Amino acid sequence: MPNLGRFLAFSVIGSVALMPLLALPAMIGVLVDNAGMTDSAAGWSASIHFLAAALIGIALSLRIHHVSLRTIARIALVVAVAADIGSAMTDGSSDTFLVARVVAGLGLGCAYVTSVAAFARFDNYERGYGLFVTLQFAISGLSLYAIPVFADDIGATGLFVLFAMGDAIALLLTHYLPSEKASSKDTSSSTSELKILLSGAALFAIVGFILFEAANNAQFTYIERFGVALSASDEQIGISLMIASLLGIPGAFAIVLIGRRFGTLAPLMVGVGIATLGLTILYNAHSYTAYFVGGCFMGFSWAFSLPFIQTLLASIDRNGSAISAGSSLSSLGTALGPALAATVVANGGYRHVFILAMALFAVTVIAFVLSHRNRDHAV
Repeated sequence: MPNLGRFLAFSVIGSVALMPLLALPAMIGVLVDNAGMTDSAAGWSASIHFLAAALIGIALSLRIHHVSLRTIARIALVVAVAADIGSAMTDGSSDTFLVARVVAGLGLGCAYVTSVAAFARFDNYERGYGLFVTLQFAISGLSLYAIPVFADDIGATGLFVLFAMGDAIALLLTHYLPSEKASSKDTSSSTSELKILLSGAALFAIVGFILFEAANNAQFTYIERFGVALSASDEQIGISLMIASLLGIPGAFAIVLIGRRFGTLAPLMVGVGIATLGLTILYNAHSYTAYFVGGCFMGFSWAFSLPFIQTLLASIDRNGSAISAGSSLSSLGTALGPALAATVVANGGYRHVFILAMALFAVTVIAFVLSHRNRDHAV
């Protein structure tokens, strides 16, 4: 694959930036069991982190043609290292901890945008996104197994120290990011970002991405807690979450094999359909087996769909404005999902979360269909 080395570096940077999301249910478990936070407080701490990442990413996407991706990533990851160390030193539900999570969100949000925008500037970018999502789910699977199993040993302090170490590794890889501003190569870039983002294809695709992430993260936030409610052991839950995430590897790799042969809409409909089936199984689950099977469907569908969404957005603007805005605003969905889930989960109503996710997926389908119908008008 051309640009494989660069794509691997971009994938590592982006995956590190997403670690609080990739390890979300395990992180929630650590904050509840080892830092003394309530289910709702832990969910809200995740939401404010993702909200900060979304807001800074949106601002950056409006100037993505005019900045050096390498410079922005380096500054952002230095901030992220400091913020994750601060989180480790203030573990618990103190105001200082929440401030540290907001700052970490700002740093990691910028780093994530630089990585997803970088893919779009090279040939075979759809395969790059497939590689990116493949790595995400491999890391997530290992994290979701290891963190619950070793949570009592590392605690919340150790978890955030590990996050900081990942930030430092990503910082070392930033030299692979493009340093040249897109606007220096394409004079039309100086006024194009807003016009691109206001096209019908981009607007509906971005809305679909937001809702897709909100639906997935709503169920993902409390999937570990649901396993506890079903009386599954820590090891059973860890194995289930690990395998569900690892099943995302063949899901994400599908786009590497088939490219854009079937377009983007049909694969996305398949992905959302698989997710809905998984949620139905989870809603009716009263045994570990059903919990395991439902989770596996969710892991596969999430990874299968993501590269097609990213490819859709990248194809709208090869300089990265649509994919940057879409990825950043999807972080708004990432923030919204745990918040909505925290609202409906009161009194241990984890099944209510699955109903919420199914409703969000239904609207997601409508948004992607409308985006497809407006593709001819994309900039």
